Amino acid sequence: MTYTKGNVIVENIKLGDIHYEYEYGCGIKSEVISLPIRDETGFWTWESKSLKSGEISKYGVREGCSQYASNLYDHEAYIGVKYFK
Repeated sequence: MTYTKGNVIVENIKLGDIHYEYEYGCGIKSEVISLPIRDETGFWTWESKSLKSGEISKYGVREGCSQYASNLYDHEAYIGVKYFK
C-alpha cells in the first residue's frame, strides 16, 4: 500500500473523499475530483478541489517515499488549525 504522510492509502482513494492537508498550523479541506493514476515508475497523482475556495490542488506520491508526501488525512487530525484556501 502507498500512504500519504498522513493516513490516506492512495490505492483506496475514491471520488468525493474528503481530505485534510496540514502544514505549519494551517489546513486545507478538499474533495477528491480525480482518481489516483499510477505511472510506470510508481508515482501516483490525483486532484482535489478546496471546499473553501474551489481551487484545484494536484497531489502526488511515489511508492516507498511516503515521508516526502503531503500531510493528508481522512479526518480532522488537529485541533485549532486555521483552514485557508
